[in-house]
Amino acid sequence: MNRFKHMALWISTVLILLAWINQWFFMPSLFYPFLLISTAITLPPIAKNALSALRYKVASIDLLVTIAVVGALFISEIWEAAAVTYLFTLGHYLEAKTLLKTRQAISELLDKLPVEVTVIKDDKQVKVALDDLQLGDHVMVKTGERVAVDGTIVKGFGYLDESSLTGEPLDQQRMVGDFVYASSLCTQGTFVVETSVIGEDSVYGKIMTMIEEAQDKKAKTQKFIETFAQYYTPSIIVLTIIVMLVTRNFELALTLLVISCPGALVIATPVSIVAGIGLGAKNGILFKGGDVIERLSQVKAIAFDKTGTLTQGKPVVTEAFFMDENPLNQIKLTLSAELHSEHPLATALLAYAAKQNLELIEPSSSSVSIGKGIEAVVDNHHVLLGNQRQMDVAELIISESIQALAKKHQLQGATTIFASVDHQVVGVYMIYDQLKEEAASVVSWLHKHHIKTVMLTGDQTHAANTIAAKIGIDDVVAQCLPEDKANHMQKLKEQYKHVAMVGDGINDAPALALSDFGVAMGGATNHVAMETADIILQKQDLQHLIAAIRISKATVKNMKINIVFAIMVVTLLVIGVLSGHVFLALGMLVHELSVIAVILLAISLRYKKI
Repeated sequence: MNRFKHMALWISTVLILLAWINQWFFMPSLFYPFLLISTAITLPPIAKNALSALRYKVASIDLLVTIAVVGALFISEIWEAAAVTYLFTLGHYLEAKTLLKTRQAISELLDKLPVEVTVIKDDKQVKVALDDLQLGDHVMVKTGERVAVDGTIVKGFGYLDESSLTGEPLDQQRMVGDFVYASSLCTQGTFVVETSVIGEDSVYGKIMTMIEEAQDKKAKTQKFIETFAQYYTPSIIVLTIIVMLVTRNFELALTLLVISCPGALVIATPVSIVAGIGLGAKNGILFKGGDVIERLSQVKAIAFDKTGTLTQGKPVVTEAFFMDENPLNQIKLTLSAELHSEHPLATALLAYAAKQNLELIEPSSSSVSIGKGIEAVVDNHHVLLGNQRQMDVAELIISESIQALAKKHQLQGATTIFASVDHQVVGVYMIYDQLKEEAASVVSWLHKHHIKTVMLTGDQTHAANTIAAKIGIDDVVAQCLPEDKANHMQKLKEQYKHVAMVGDGINDAPALALSDFGVAMGGATNHVAMETADIILQKQDLQHLIAAIRISKATVKNMKINIVFAIMVVTLLVIGVLSGHVFLALGMLVHELSVIAVILLAISLRYKKI
């Protein structure tokens, strides 16, 4: 509500009080003049909104109120006219105030960046407005300050609270060479960040843009209600004319016009959606719109990626078996191929190299085959690392001893990576990834709510089946390439209609995009997942998936209760008017109270425990 409307409301309040004070105690003759002045102040903004809507061929609620007030003045029902305009204006004021509260969680998120920062220029510390920062600027961050940009630490170190992005409750140590993100809070230390990304292009900026855009994406129910209102309002005007012609009771017709306003009905859906989005943001769950919330409440099947989703995503090499009597050179060559890979398994392999104190060699060339492995040239040797499929595609023969050991570990749940040097399979790495503690309980909860669970993974069949059995997954599809995951997702959609995909990697992007709603784990720092997924769980915790489903179901339930309540109030008011028990001012009061009740019910979502 703008400043003029706010002032008009308070002036009108004083005028109505003066009118009744004079009516009861002093000069009754001033009763109607004060009410007329009050009406003259509050009616113009309502009429203006009505005319603006008419220009776009929309019959708004403001039009119904304007017609009713002008009609009341025409038949000298001054108090009725003043009461209707005042209550309508007061309703808008309370609506704006309470709606503001439903966005509180989002507003709190938007306040996590500093207005100005300290920039190092010519060895001097200079205060610069955040909006004036340039790429390459060196920004100093001290204890208690928030990082304002995405960038790399070039000096110093510190401990960062990154919970606003990742949901991780523990502070993370960051030092020279580490990449840090805007909105992270420095809890200890001082460091300098070289600016790589600023403003809306930063991870934090993209999250904020996504949340703001989400509030404008309407749910299917909301679209239906808005379409319904476009036809409902003119129908009420026609009905009012018919009632007036039949009954010859002008006041009855005006009352019917006012109490039939679909205000509570129109606002029932959007306030619930905004509250649901706010509740999700408060808990580290980012919904990309009301349509996503509504559809998630109907989910019938969920497909999971394995690595980093059902498991810790921190695989460890427990054993390396090579045919050579002195295998360190072959291990050094094969692990060097992984130097530029970002796959979680590559991280495990490189950690194994570090543990063995191996000095790896920079590959002269390398190429990643997503879902299969990596191929590189290291010290003039052709190196290939990958799964069984990659070896088969390359037409490489795996010896019986290597194959037997690999199969033994696969049966125990290990992922095996075969290593080839100069087109000869020379060894195999055994990698284990621990299941997340909450995985089994989350799958059990989904089953209790009649939701089918499927695991789509690029791992070998034995390893995938072992993990699925431990946590109770219904179906397993192993050795999946990204296109395989997408194909299986299409089949699931045909069978179950409402299907979600939960993943965290680039190889999950096609399936995330194809699903009815993709869910990205820890997606705040995964740009591909953030762009592709419909729901982002900022924390690597599967319990947040349950929380997301609960929020969606609670939001839809809240929305339905609001709609039923709004329809019930209008129905009872119509009965009251036709039976002679509800008059114009009372009808308007009940109508506005119903609008506020709908908003307050939506606000209650903010306090729901999930």
